[in-house]
Amino acid sequence: MIRKMLFPTAFAMLLFLAVAACDDSGGGFRDDPRFANQENGSASEKEPEPDSGAGKQHGRMHGDRTHGIWPQVWSQHAPSVRSWEYKVNCGDAVSHEQPCFLIDLTSVVVTTPAGVLIELEKDFNTNDFSGEVTRRWVLYGPEDGNLPVKGDYVFSYWRADELVYEQVVPYDSDVISYPTNVTWNRTANDIEVRWAPPAEAANGMHYKAIIWQVDDTPEVLISEVFDWNVDTAVLRDVPMIEGGRYSLNVALFFDDGYAYSDYIIFEWPAPNTAGN
Repeated sequence: MIRKMLFPTAFAMLLFLAVAACDDSGGGFRDDPRFANQENGSASEKEPEPDSGAGKQHGRMHGDRTHGIWPQVWSQHAPSVRSWEYKVNCGDAVSHEQPCFLIDLTSVVVTTPAGVLIELEKDFNTNDFSGEVTRRWVLYGPEDGNLPVKGDYVFSYWRADELVYEQVVPYDSDVISYPTNVTWNRTANDIEVRWAPPAEAANGMHYKAIIWQVDDTPEVLISEVFDWNVDTAVLRDVPMIEGGRYSLNVALFFDDGYAYSDYIIFEWPAPNTAGN
């Protein structure tokens, strides 16, 4: 049975800033995990028909870029969050008038390694704050769910009752911990952010320090990228107002997802005033 689960929007501002790392090394054919599930007796209400590969699907490995689309299986990990994110994007665009394979599909379904079918939701929009053009199908799991299990995820693309394309995305990431002990301090018009790095931080990953407004403070979004091997970041000349209330957190991004700290809600003080 197809499940549709919505993830709360508390971390939505971070998501449109995310840049995924993709692997182009895949090739040949891979076993379709759904055939193994059928042998084990599992079934679903919507069972896509395989291509004429007799139980085989192309091993796309995040991206033989056929049709110019990028399927991804991501984990989301935080102190009170263990969840997943499934999505597929068209390439970057400056407007929705540019061609996109995903635009006229009627459904995109992900088959998990356990044989569960999850239907993604269409998300074509232009962000009011950043102006970024989003062209994707996506679904976030529940906050109190589970991280993705290792294995192959089949992305099936449908127009009405016609299966027009499929991709297999392997997921084999270990659990990545999140930054902890996040603190901040104001110096002149800069904010210095410190944190304790997770033990799994490694070359190829990166941090983002992210600040946005809360309550009735005027809208602002501040996000800067920092190397994987640092524990301090200085965001310079930040456009925050004295007395304004803001949210701060630090996220570690890696190939298969992100892990992020608790949110710190703070009031921007006058100069020469310590933070926390």
